[in-house]
Amino acid sequence: MENRPGYNEPLSSYLRRRTYGNEEQVAKIMRWVAFSSLFVLLVLGINLLFKGKYTETVAILIGIVPIITSLIMINRGMLSLPITLFAISAIILLTYISAIGNGIHDVAIMAYPIILIVTGLILKGKILPYLTGFIILCLSWLVFADILGFYHPNGGLIAQADDFLFASAIILITSNAVYLLVGYIHHNLTLAREEIEEREKAEMAREELVQQLKLKNQELDRFAITVSHDLKTPLITITGYLGYLERDAIAGDKDRVRKDIEHINEAAKNMGKLVDEILDLSRIGRIMNPPREVSFEEIVEEALKAASGLFKAKQVKVKVGSGFPVIYCDFARIVQVIQNLVTNAVKFMGEQAEPLIEIGSEVKSGERVFFVRDNGVGIDPKYHEQVFGLFNKLNAKTDGLGIGLGIVKRIIEVHEGRIWVESELGKGASFYFTLPDKPLV
Repeated sequence: MENRPGYNEPLSSYLRRRTYGNEEQVAKIMRWVAFSSLFVLLVLGINLLFKGKYTETVAILIGIVPIITSLIMINRGMLSLPITLFAISAIILLTYISAIGNGIHDVAIMAYPIILIVTGLILKGKILPYLTGFIILCLSWLVFADILGFYHPNGGLIAQADDFLFASAIILITSNAVYLLVGYIHHNLTLAREEIEEREKAEMAREELVQQLKLKNQELDRFAITVSHDLKTPLITITGYLGYLERDAIAGDKDRVRKDIEHINEAAKNMGKLVDEILDLSRIGRIMNPPREVSFEEIVEEALKAASGLFKAKQVKVKVGSGFPVIYCDFARIVQVIQNLVTNAVKFMGEQAEPLIEIGSEVKSGERVFFVRDNGVGIDPKYHEQVFGLFNKLNAKTDGLGIGLGIVKRIIEVHEGRIWVESELGKGASFYFTLPDKPLV
């Protein structure tokens, strides 16, 4: 037989674990059964008391104790153990009621199979052999205690050994059928639950993919608008100054011709920068060079060397920390990350009298984190996620396509790292990111 949860575990752990199905519904049903049983037993006890059957009355009152105990345990969130206790108590009470009634021929013993079915459905098959054995033990007492004269049932019918065999056969057949049926039901319920979970996961994945496609479409729309606008501007400049160049050349004004050519060259350079940014965008999501171990300090030096002219022009002071670790990365790509971050910091330095950029690393929650920090204009917290989107320009007057930080984020993610910003308006910005110190999987 295949292994199913609950069939091969120790009985002690089985009784401690949760039941199958909706536990709130099971608890509600068990409370109803318990209160109904209490009501029936109280009515029966009062009836026996008025008939002067004090011994039977005491026995009934004793039977109420395990039912109340089961209710207390159910109200405390337990189910398996109180249900088992309730089932055992019910078997004992039915046996006693049969003994003071018609013995093995009493109608009360018809409830034995019902106890097996209900308990098996709620708790699954592990408990069934124990309850079956206990019921057969009770049946043997009803039959053989009657035969031996330990008690005398009403009705005058004397139990026979065949009665025990017949009743035991019914209980064994019922128990085996319930065991197989319950196992089959719960096995199929488990399969159905797993299928539902898989479908829910697939649905979530589909929704996530739809959202990603929507974002990509939005980025594509912004790309088309931004590129058409930013490429059109230098083209208009070039077209305009070509007209001036023709006029000034005919007029023989060399100074104006030279200035016209300078403007045309500047516009052409701007177009070149835009094309380079578009090429960078096309490479997002790929490692362009073989990853290798390299000191982060070497990466910083290379990035600052490329941006040194910008620092001098804007009179920005750069402070670099020490004790950088060795990381495993695409050297050129991470240089691009640092270069984009410091360039972005300079661009949004504002009217800061003493512009400062800090580059360093620190340990946060046991993780090595790198940072590029500035004392510029800062970023409103509501834009912290937006700044990493493609073609998102918080200031429409700035140059470029608005993809610098988007490229930075994607490069870091390709390296299996994370990047985030901490900033407030007027208090500068700190960009934090993580990088692997071992080969990428």
